[in-house]
Amino acid sequence: MRQWWDMKAKHFDIILFFKMGKFYEVYHMDALIAVKELGIILMKGDAAHCGFPERGFSKYSSLLIERGYKVARIEQTETPDMMAERCKKLARPSKFDRVVERQLCQITSRGTRTYNVIEGDNWQVDHHFLLAIIEKLSPDSIAGGCVQFGVAFVDTSIGSFHLGHFDDDRYRSRLSTLLTRFNPVEIISARRSVSAETRQVLKSACPDALHETVSPSSDCWDPSKTLRSLAEGDYFQENGEFVWPEGIQTFLDDSSSLGLVAKEESELAVRSLGALCSYLKQCQLDQELLSRRSFQVYEPVDQNSSEEPTLGSHMVLDGMTLRNLDVLINSTVGTAHGTLFERLNRCNTAFGQRLLRHWVCAPLIHPEAIRDRQDAVEYLINNSSVLEEVGKILKSLPDLERLVNKIHSQGSSLRARNHPDSRAVFFDSAVYSKKKITDFLLTLDGFRAAQKVEAYFRSHTIESKLLRQSVQLKESGGHFPDMTEVLDFFRDAFDHQQAQKEGKMIPRAGVDKEFDRAVEEIEEIQNEAEQYLLQQKTYFGSKVAYVGTEKKRFQLEVSDSASSRADHRYELQGQRKGFKRYYTKESRALIQRLMAAEDHRDTALKDISRRIFAQFDEHHLLWEKAAGCLAVVDVLMALATFAADQQVCRPRIIDPVGVKQPFMRMLQGRHPSHSQLFVNSEYIPNDVDIGSSEQSLILVTGPNMGGKSTLMRQVGLCVILAQMGSFVPAEEFELTPVDRLFTRLGANDHILGGESTFFVELSETAAILKHATTHSLILLDELGRGTATFDGTAIAYAVVDDLARRRCRTLFSTHYHSLVHDLAAHPQVALGHMACMVENDQQVDDPSEESIIFLYQFAEGACPKSYGFHAARLAGLDRQIISRGYQRSKQMESLMDSVQLFRDLFGAQPLNNFRPNWSCLV
Repeated sequence: MRQWWDMKAKHFDIILFFKMGKFYEVYHMDALIAVKELGIILMKGDAAHCGFPERGFSKYSSLLIERGYKVARIEQTETPDMMAERCKKLARPSKFDRVVERQLCQITSRGTRTYNVIEGDNWQVDHHFLLAIIEKLSPDSIAGGCVQFGVAFVDTSIGSFHLGHFDDDRYRSRLSTLLTRFNPVEIISARRSVSAETRQVLKSACPDALHETVSPSSDCWDPSKTLRSLAEGDYFQENGEFVWPEGIQTFLDDSSSLGLVAKEESELAVRSLGALCSYLKQCQLDQELLSRRSFQVYEPVDQNSSEEPTLGSHMVLDGMTLRNLDVLINSTVGTAHGTLFERLNRCNTAFGQRLLRHWVCAPLIHPEAIRDRQDAVEYLINNSSVLEEVGKILKSLPDLERLVNKIHSQGSSLRARNHPDSRAVFFDSAVYSKKKITDFLLTLDGFRAAQKVEAYFRSHTIESKLLRQSVQLKESGGHFPDMTEVLDFFRDAFDHQQAQKEGKMIPRAGVDKEFDRAVEEIEEIQNEAEQYLLQQKTYFGSKVAYVGTEKKRFQLEVSDSASSRADHRYELQGQRKGFKRYYTKESRALIQRLMAAEDHRDTALKDISRRIFAQFDEHHLLWEKAAGCLAVVDVLMALATFAADQQVCRPRIIDPVGVKQPFMRMLQGRHPSHSQLFVNSEYIPNDVDIGSSEQSLILVTGPNMGGKSTLMRQVGLCVILAQMGSFVPAEEFELTPVDRLFTRLGANDHILGGESTFFVELSETAAILKHATTHSLILLDELGRGTATFDGTAIAYAVVDDLARRRCRTLFSTHYHSLVHDLAAHPQVALGHMACMVENDQQVDDPSEESIIFLYQFAEGACPKSYGFHAARLAGLDRQIISRGYQRSKQMESLMDSVQLFRDLFGAQPLNNFRPNWSCLV
């Protein structure tokens, strides 16, 4: 138990799976957790403990990891015989020396799953990122100044790193966007170095993520230590030379002779990489993941935005918009049910689904790129046979991205030399060996099947450049790699059926140089032995044969009649009736050489699987390019399948150059994710036109439950669909590209952060006002409802006036009818409302006597009156209470007088020229 307590003292917050012979044992407090969570029976003994066979690790560790625990796998790294030999070399071995050595082989949590053969294949399709974050506050950050972040994150199942740094506003808009897009399942931060505001963003954006706080000194390496550790760790060896990956080279100071100095502006990024590498090293995953050399620079999509209205390459969807529009996660139920991603996800492959998520979160802006995707989708829609035939091929493919990473890990020479797993004693090693070979063969079969996609499209004429490049070989102008030669090599490298059956590979000639040398050496010795045997036959003048097995091979068996010629050079080893057996100096040398050569062959054969996997990994760029092309085809087919299920149109993307002002026009549009509003079992489509005339802002009114919020979400989602290259559920849809999509929908507070509904509302609005440009689309729902009516009206007026002056395309819903009255003549403001029918059989001025029918039809002009009291009646309030409230509301003061009082806080100015002091909102 001394070993267990030594390890537990270092990993007190981790459940130790402690190898004892053929079983994993769980002791003391860990055992109590295992009994509770796994239903394992507590065993008898002096200390609490329970256990399970070696093969059960995958099942039980997965259950604990999914419930938020971290699991450490402790393996025996020597057998009892090896322990006895070790003790013989010690002068006075103690009782502690007479225990087999054990080492920590891996710590696994939600963010560090690699799905190796020990962990099993409980794969999840989604990325599961492990994120390290470093924060630096500027002196004026509390007053609204800049906050800086360094981030490094990795999907351990794929081995793909992202590294970057960026400035952020006081609302952590860019950080929130990163968290929502990539949804890390585990977050590493330094203890007492992350501000309360950032912690609140982390908790609200990733409520289910594990938050790992580490030492800011020992676990968060400074840039110098980070770069030195990476350089000394042999992770980035290429053809025997150390070469920085391109994704890291970007952050290094070129003037440094050793390349171990980070640029001044990149220190936060390198420091976050240091925190991530330190954590991976503790989990024994650094050699496996860093050696993939897969590093990408992370930049927020609006990193290069300026004060001038410019268009980047991708639309900016911040975290607030992704949540408000239920793009990835349904904010109501906390799952993907009812989201845009779920509606579009018709992908046949796991890597296609991951690419679709990226496309949804980062729609395109350049019209030509969007039209190219549209061409591909239209081609697939018009060729249903392509969807069917290619879909069958893609459905048969495994998760090639993760399998390639798995094979890299199993073929790593660095891991084979230094990792404790290479010394671990597995009693089910034959099972694991078969599993490795099965996965390898599955990968080869997957890429061989993928070639059928390229072959299928050879006879097709494709207009879309994107689709053409994804399915054509390089010599035809495409990007799809020619894998025939490499796959043929591995097809003929060994007997696949024998390998899968026996769990070991016997390479054919020319596959492995080391194995070939050993075989050639054996053949050479055997030839020498045959020549020596011929010499002995000549010497004895009779028949002579080799007898014996294993270490007693190459005994010369001579008949009794010829044995008289055996002199002192021949050592008698035994006899049988009529024959005697001899060893000579030469035959003993042959057997020693042969045994040494056979040991060489067996050693080479023992490591042959790893070396063949390493040969496969040498072509990793080939496999990654093939998987990338297949993912693009899969996503395009998913968009085509989505379009084929309903009435859609191809959006017209208008180049903003030469257009008087940005616009968006939708004719008979429908909600792409779900249809909640029905009349006579038919969805009510709507027309929306923003910016086609001089009016860029539409003030939307109408009763509660009338469909205002749904209409706004519908517009936002249709714009995302249009710019990601999909068809849109409408009769017609055209727009100039949107650079950023902003939303302010719903009413939420942040209790843990001490932020009221009104504060959250104003914070989100202030962020919109800070970043919105002429090309943006803004969806604001009932701004000002979190405070007093008069105050809310004044704030709403100020925001509408500012957005209208910027000529942003805006849908602004409100129940403030005085606001509608005041802005009716505004040159940039149009009025619209969700229509309804009101009946009052009693013909009295009492809303409690009215009945209302929602038409869910978006119409021009303002709604004639507010129907808030009617919503109260529908919710079940007593008619008399509603009537009394309505009579009291008629006695209220003039709304404009109260607005004037609030306006004085901003500066007494004529209402039509009202320009607020935005620092009051911030």
